Amino acid sequence: MIKNIIFDFGGVLLPINTEKTAIEFAKMGLDNFEELYSINKQAKFFDDFEKGLIPASAFRSEIRKHYKRPLSDEEIDYAWNALLGELNPERFSFLSELGDKYNIYLLSNTNIIHHAAFIKSLNQTFGKDRFEKLFEKTYYSFQMGTRKPDKRIFTDVIKDSGVVPAETVFIDDNLNNALGAQKVGMNAIHHDHAMEIEKELMAMLSAF
Repeated sequence: MIKNIIFDFGGVLLPINTEKTAIEFAKMGLDNFEELYSINKQAKFFDDFEKGLIPASAFRSEIRKHYKRPLSDEEIDYAWNALLGELNPERFSFLSELGDKYNIYLLSNTNIIHHAAFIKSLNQTFGKDRFEKLFEKTYYSFQMGTRKPDKRIFTDVIKDSGVVPAETVFIDDNLNNALGAQKVGMNAIHHDHAMEIEKELMAMLSAF
């Protein structure tokens, strides 16, 4: 029996478009941003930033190395946050209803700049802390010192939350992350963007 559902955030609940960030950085003179960062691969300093191993100031310094002119913190943050979409109110309602039947959690590879931006947006749209309160607990890679698909992040979530892996569904748009969850005994869904998450999830839950 499934009792717990762990959601990825970006690409599953929140639309992500890395091309928008590439476009914004290109406007400022960086034409090869996608060689540094994409959904499937990224330079080491992006990994370190998502793991909370370097602060925002060091991340911005790394970005500046690829520019010939000075960039302000605000310029970098604006371009970096351009990839973030908006949470559909219907999805918010779906999560609220789902929380009445299951223990739901959030596990996201993210960084402190993105986190600050989407929490501000969510608070403005749905009310202060209402999104976070949909979940039993939220787990963010930059606060945990590790990121998906590393085994450690899954085992840390299991230990902290007390969930039983066999009673848990994990859903992520990255195949490697879904496979990482399977390796620790969770049921996993690799999100197919051609299909609504609600339908994918309900199809799996109906099988139990």
